[in-house]
Amino acid sequence: MRGEKEKRRVDIMLLDGSFVRGTIFINLGERVMDFFNDPKESFIAVTNIESSSLRTLQSFKLAQPQKKKNTFIINKTAIKCVEEI
Repeated sequence: MRGEKEKRRVDIMLLDGSFVRGTIFINLGERVMDFFNDPKESFIAVTNIESSSLRTLQSFKLAQPQKKKNTFIINKTAIKCVEEI
């Protein structure tokens, strides 16, 4: 059985210089920092993505700046920093 989740909006800066803004779903009462530091998961799902870069993100390329995407799966090792908004 899965626990209840809550939405959190975050800005994510990736190591390649790209920025994405989106929504993550974390356990109720969990801190965003704890979610990203969880060693059990190597990837995170980020939904309702807005990007401000044309840079390559791992193995794909964004088509336009500020283009909205539905979901990205991001390798946590590609993340430089995260800020909750």
